[in-house]
Amino acid sequence: MALPPQFFRRSYLFLLTLLTGIYAVVVLIAPTPWVDLPLGLLTLLIVPGYAVGALAFGAKPRWPWSLTFALVVGLSVAFNVAMGLILLEFKLGLPAPAFAVVSLVLLLLATVVWIVTQPVESGSRFTAYLGEELRLPGHSPAQQAVGYALLLGIVLVIVLIIYIASIFPAPAAQLSFGITGPGGTSANLPPTGNVSQVLTIYIVIGNNATSQTLLLEVSSAVANSSPSYTKVKWTQPLPLGNGTSSSEPLNLNASGSMTVHFRFSFLTRATYVLTFILATPSESALLSTSWSVEIT
Repeated sequence: MALPPQFFRRSYLFLLTLLTGIYAVVVLIAPTPWVDLPLGLLTLLIVPGYAVGALAFGAKPRWPWSLTFALVVGLSVAFNVAMGLILLEFKLGLPAPAFAVVSLVLLLLATVVWIVTQPVESGSRFTAYLGEELRLPGHSPAQQAVGYALLLGIVLVIVLIIYIASIFPAPAAQLSFGITGPGGTSANLPPTGNVSQVLTIYIVIGNNATSQTLLLEVSSAVANSSPSYTKVKWTQPLPLGNGTSSSEPLNLNASGSMTVHFRFSFLTRATYVLTFILATPSESALLSTSWSVEIT
């Protein structure tokens, strides 16, 4: 009985690596919705599963294409869900660049393993092999025509991305960050408060032209002290004291603003300095502001 057509191929690995590389570059440098959407879906549904399948099963056909394709989609979705849960556990949000880069690393690993374990002879034999792969064996003429059209489209997309990136570079980071009291002015920030009294201030964040996930970090310390900070779980109202801090990821829309109604209380009497920091998911500070309050 004839074996089913080969599903995992070196040429497919090369093609997926190229597409995922384009996706990673686009989401990192110049996010473009009409490129992000199709390549993002490819990364979500195909790429991780194909890389894992290529590593696990190799080139030898095992099952029909329909079954293998379903397996690849299932592996991809499971992998991305697991990765998303890990990112959320560490409060990093769900940044598209993370999925793109991890998928690209998986594909590069699978490609290197295939090159090492299934070497192609050099010279004329390699030329013959490459020509055979480019003819897309095992596919109907209509499927081959679609494949060549997709390859042509990929080349045009690469040229267009290079052109757009050179003419319209990625916008510089333009973030705004501040705190206000009731009424929307800094003059209304409460200068005093009582122990266990719940105070409210408003944190206003303006984002640049790129959707992103940032951390809002809050820390408190007694004035003129140098405490060792202890991170506590983000709650509202947040119980603060000398040397406490907390953080929460925020998903910011492109060219949008966000107002966080922040509620907190202090547990002991002192004059506290409250510091607010807007940071990257890796906790690299971008902007900060502070305010002091006397608790009696």
